[in-house]
Amino acid sequence: MRHVPLLLCAIALSSSACSRQAPPADASTGTSAAEAASQVASAVVSGVLTDPASGAQCSGQDVAITRDGFDLVLNGDCGAVVITASDGAVNVEHATSLRVEGSRVTVLNSRVGDVDVRGADNTLNLTEVDALEISGDRNTVLAKQIERVKFSGASNVVNPDNTPALEDSGTGNRVM
Repeated sequence: MRHVPLLLCAIALSSSACSRQAPPADASTGTSAAEAASQVASAVVSGVLTDPASGAQCSGQDVAITRDGFDLVLNGDCGAVVITASDGAVNVEHATSLRVEGSRVTVLNSRVGDVDVRGADNTLNLTEVDALEISGDRNTVLAKQIERVKFSGASNVVNPDNTPALEDSGTGNRVM
């Protein structure tokens, strides 16, 4: 809460209420309060929700999940969802695309454009997917409808209700 006034000062271009003196550095991160406020303001302006709280409304924004051990529900229409964290779960209502770079991630989703799985040991339970590309290893993807599947990783399993177009340059992959 102590950073809120600094954030307001950073956002206000030349408010006389803000001190022109540099704030002290945060010893735990090495980042000054002004730098932290600038990073928050930059994230808001760029339209990327980084590590949002569960229940967040996407409102068309991109989402970046970077903290391990996450457990999130993302509501509404999301832009690109990129997961670089591991050991977590996310329920994404809708997304234009999804990229999973972490490991041991569980994803639930109803509609997504393109899905790119680069990490290992992930489980994705999806409904409709345009293109699925898996370059990681030992991933499992369940779906009702997948248009195209491309494997370059090893020992992955994809189980859709339909028969998607398939390209497999990996090893030990299966479409069931």
